[in-house]
Amino acid sequence: MIRQRLLIAMGVLCSLVYLIGCVDDFNADIYTSKEYLLVDGTLTDLNEPQYVSIFSTPKDASFKSSDFTSKIYPARQSYFPEQQALVKLIINQKDEIQLEERLAGYYYCPNGFRAKAGNTYQLRFQLANGKVYETDVETMYSVPAIKNVSEDFNLTGIPNVAGSSTTVSSNDIYVDFDDAPNEKNFYRWRWVNWEIQRICATCTQGRYYLFETEQGETGDCYRDLTLKVNDRFDYYCGTRCWDIFYSSDINILSDVYTNGKPQKNRLAAQIPLRQSNPCLVSLQQMSLSPNTYRYLKLLQDQSINTGTLADTPPAPLRGNIRNVKDANELVLGYFSASSVSEVRVMLDRRNTTGGLPNGLYSFINNRPVTLEELSNERPDVPLAICQPSFTRTPIPPLGWR
Repeated sequence: MIRQRLLIAMGVLCSLVYLIGCVDDFNADIYTSKEYLLVDGTLTDLNEPQYVSIFSTPKDASFKSSDFTSKIYPARQSYFPEQQALVKLIINQKDEIQLEERLAGYYYCPNGFRAKAGNTYQLRFQLANGKVYETDVETMYSVPAIKNVSEDFNLTGIPNVAGSSTTVSSNDIYVDFDDAPNEKNFYRWRWVNWEIQRICATCTQGRYYLFETEQGETGDCYRDLTLKVNDRFDYYCGTRCWDIFYSSDINILSDVYTNGKPQKNRLAAQIPLRQSNPCLVSLQQMSLSPNTYRYLKLLQDQSINTGTLADTPPAPLRGNIRNVKDANELVLGYFSASSVSEVRVMLDRRNTTGGLPNGLYSFINNRPVTLEELSNERPDVPLAICQPSFTRTPIPPLGWR
């Protein structure tokens, strides 16, 4: 599954309130004087592109945490893609396939490639600077099918995306499944959410124009000095458009205490109520290898720490990627392989309250939409292009109705 943001595997430190048995999260800013390599990739058996990402941070990078994500992410300007790397995937420790860089820092398996339960996978790559890295060998385990899905509206919801003390209501989704007996099984749940977006461009001290290129029609903002510095115009999408959101929490389970028992009403997803429009959710139940589970559990434990504010800040967490000639180099991120049981759920949101129709843009930007009005100088205001990306698509997602 495609994701835009690169996970930096570090936890968010928390505080334990004196004599109270609950944990309060707080934001942490971490400043580092070292450059880190970030590698992120999960191979699956889903019918979707399979890829890994390879990025680096500059030496003066700063990392900012978020209560909403329980992880620490770099500021967007604080990482850059490792381009022109030679990347290969080793299957069952003998077969090799080459990955292709289709976007800067993103290396894709051949079209149609799907990982298979029972196979082992290892990543090996050489950066443009000549350094060679490899991952541990990961085994893909099978996963039981999701048997049933139920959904409830949660008015209290989850912490606000902005990291404030407020909350946003959510659609909570639960799953039933049968855990296989006499096996040590480890699970993870993640989701992808498609929401209708009506606003496709915003221009500050400028106006939006369409123009033709060799690749076809496109659009962009052009500065207009007749406008004030803080004048801002929003532009409707010219076609149907969906914004794409990805889960960022760590939702994992070991069956050590429930081995072989049917699992009912397991909370698998909490979808923020960003607007009252119907939305689509891809709910994914994933198998984990024991090592992947241990890594995620450690990350989760760091994210919800019961220490005190006097504790040292969380340190970067070592994954399963290493420099073949320098074992002391700390490489961030993790490479894994997971079989996935996927169910796509269309939420009509008729059971919700508080969401606004077509309110996605205002929810994200925390302000009302400001449209450019028609004028004698500009009697026709263009509609903006829904520009495809990891977080936006003009193509109706599979299962949308």
